[in-house]
Amino acid sequence: MTIVEFLNARLDEDERALKAVPAGARGRDRALAEVTAKRKIVLGYTRAHDASMRSLEPAPSSPPPPGGDPWSELLAWRLAVKYLAAVYRAHPEYDSSWAE
Repeated sequence: MTIVEFLNARLDEDERALKAVPAGARGRDRALAEVTAKRKIVLGYTRAHDASMRSLEPAPSSPPPPGGDPWSELLAWRLAVKYLAAVYRAHPEYDSSWAE
């Protein structure tokens, strides 16, 4: 299981649990917004990873990825994703190699 698969599964669990809480309950909307924000971070990492891989093996007609060094961006996203995963470090599927 990759860190992205792990995080998406945990966020799915969190979202299901939050949606079981009655609408209007204190903190529910904010917690759902946090799940949405975390999903965007995971997506950002996925996109940065894909851009970095394209820079290794670009298609013959593709331009270089915009925004400078894709590896620096990937590292920043990777750290953010690792911090998100650390919240779930007690989960049995958490991989300790994801720890900082």
